[in-house]
Amino acid sequence: MRSALALTSVLCLAACGGARPAPEGARTTVVSLQKIDCEACGAELVADLRERPGVYAVSFDRRRAEIVVTASPSFDVTGTVKQLAADEGFEAVIGAGKGHYAGWATFPEGADARTIAEGGADIPDLGAHVVKGKVTVIDFSARWCLPCRKLDAHMARVLGAQGDVAYRRLDIGDWDTPLARRYLKHVPRLPYVIVYGTSGAQVDAIAGLSTEALDAAIARARGR
Repeated sequence: MRSALALTSVLCLAACGGARPAPEGARTTVVSLQKIDCEACGAELVADLRERPGVYAVSFDRRRAEIVVTASPSFDVTGTVKQLAADEGFEAVIGAGKGHYAGWATFPEGADARTIAEGGADIPDLGAHVVKGKVTVIDFSARWCLPCRKLDAHMARVLGAQGDVAYRRLDIGDWDTPLARRYLKHVPRLPYVIVYGTSGAQVDAIAGLSTEALDAAIARARGR
């Protein structure tokens, strides 16, 4: 079973394992998290809130970057979550639909880098996005995936130094989206990177963060 699913199970235990029966009059509040850089940020808040007196249930939706808290009317959900978020360097606002992750790395001006899929939207033909005459790196990633962010930052440095490399990022959204179902059925972890040579032929595919393996694949891809 892919490690991402195992991690999801851990997060679910953190979010749901300590739920207490909610008495009549308990209130449910949705808090959107902003500028977080991985799903662990939300899981840590859930773990903290779960131990607080007056909190009956907490869950975290990693795709929407939202925490749902069921608590006693006397428990200050807003103030507590905002303070916890501030302590970790991100923001929290009350209400659904306002959560978002931090942006991707900033690439040098003129770098051949772009996002070609957002939120798991399907891309039927990867070949259409391979740049002939350049080494093309196709990166399946997700905004909640911290190793994906590390790889993205590495690619910003690569493109800053190597003008013959093109980078195409695909945000899978989650493991159940059309994009993930098409390409990642047998992929155990993110990021998942496919490297194509200058002729358009696939040279390597790498699951998980390994900048050393990626750099080696890029070097091999030249002239192939």
